[in-house]
Amino acid sequence: MKEIFLGFLLSFTLIGYGQQDLSMYNLNEIPQSNYANPSNQFNGKFYVGIPVLSSMYFSASNSGFAYSDVIRKNGDSLLLDFNKMIKEIKDENYLSIYSKIDLLSFGLSINESTQIMFNISENAYFRLSYPKALIRFIYKGNASFEDHTANLKSLGINASHFREYAAGISHQLTDKLRIGGKVKYLYGMENIYTKKSDISIYTDPQTFEIVANSDLTIHTAGIDDVNNNESVKDYLMGRKNRGLAFDLGGAYTINDKFSVSGSVIDLGFIKWNSFTTSYSNNGEFSYSGVEVDAFGDNSGNNNGNSSFDRVADSLEKAMSIDTSHSSYTAPLTTRFYAGANYNINEVSKASGVIQSEVFQGRFYPSLTLMYYRKMTKWITLGASYSMINRSYNNLGLSINLNPGPVQFYVVSDNLLGVFQPQHSRHLQVRFGINFIVGSNKSNNINAAYQGD
Repeated sequence: MKEIFLGFLLSFTLIGYGQQDLSMYNLNEIPQSNYANPSNQFNGKFYVGIPVLSSMYFSASNSGFAYSDVIRKNGDSLLLDFNKMIKEIKDENYLSIYSKIDLLSFGLSINESTQIMFNISENAYFRLSYPKALIRFIYKGNASFEDHTANLKSLGINASHFREYAAGISHQLTDKLRIGGKVKYLYGMENIYTKKSDISIYTDPQTFEIVANSDLTIHTAGIDDVNNNESVKDYLMGRKNRGLAFDLGGAYTINDKFSVSGSVIDLGFIKWNSFTTSYSNNGEFSYSGVEVDAFGDNSGNNNGNSSFDRVADSLEKAMSIDTSHSSYTAPLTTRFYAGANYNINEVSKASGVIQSEVFQGRFYPSLTLMYYRKMTKWITLGASYSMINRSYNNLGLSINLNPGPVQFYVVSDNLLGVFQPQHSRHLQVRFGINFIVGSNKSNNINAAYQGD
């Protein structure tokens, strides 16, 4: 069981994709930078994103370890080094996975000061906070704890699959101040949400009896008791899970050289009503085990139950898990940005941005420093360095090609994560194709950054 759990956690590190638009935050000439700050205005009179291809976003971040930190070769075999994993991870760790794909997006300039933008996007994310004590307990048991008590208080999960229908506006309020906002209608499909998680487990060193105290509530929607006859149309559009979210942002020009900005993204919630199952346990329980036949016992002596069934039934009875099917409300993971720009000259600028996510009552910050240069009228390149989720080897690159009405862009906060994910704790990439009319083709980098 412990190998299965740790393998499951490791697999998310390798294939998962949390949302951090860091290098993208100040790339105003790309319309999708508006997703990180709704006050951003694109360079053009009108744009439409190529359906599905306009913005494809994938990212993963694990503060605990990278693949190469815990996997080592032993001849022709690969071994998972549990002891090194425990050494690598901190007391509190955070795994963030995110995928976002635009199904449809477009925007237009109403006048010289105002732009409106719309998008329909499919979102899927998984966020897990896990303590070192959990890994130690699964691998070594309570013998590795001085008082034989494992405290798993910081364990928490929030995973969702939902669609957003968003409409936003950005307005140049004064010569120096630009503001923006976006409202999102949300349609949910699946969710797992840990509302409460306060668990401690004690094992008696003499009798090996387990005594656990817990205050735990886990909500799920679209996971259990799903109608097998549900049509594809009902799944994609007919479930009764509705939500609302807001994005707010602004940018202020201090002088010809300096400007600052900030935003709050995904301030909202989804109320889950369809196929909900919630599990809760509050109190203390003890478990001394059951007699187990290592070969299984499917005879009539145990009512046809195997040893595994009897263990599971015994645990469930001891824990007194309460199950309900009521509606519940789960928040989105809110993100905060604060940025600054310095115009070096007409063709280049330097930027910095701090981003933070809030999960399980904790802040998880990131810092990125960026340099952008206008190479020609239709080529902009950028380079970045980021500190993300206790990962410090993140060198990024952005490429924006806009020779005519067709714009192609690729932005990554960590090239190592793209080309050598086994050595990285962070992986992020966004790419897409837009059709933009009325762009201001200029060698001046500020011509593409309205309001700066």
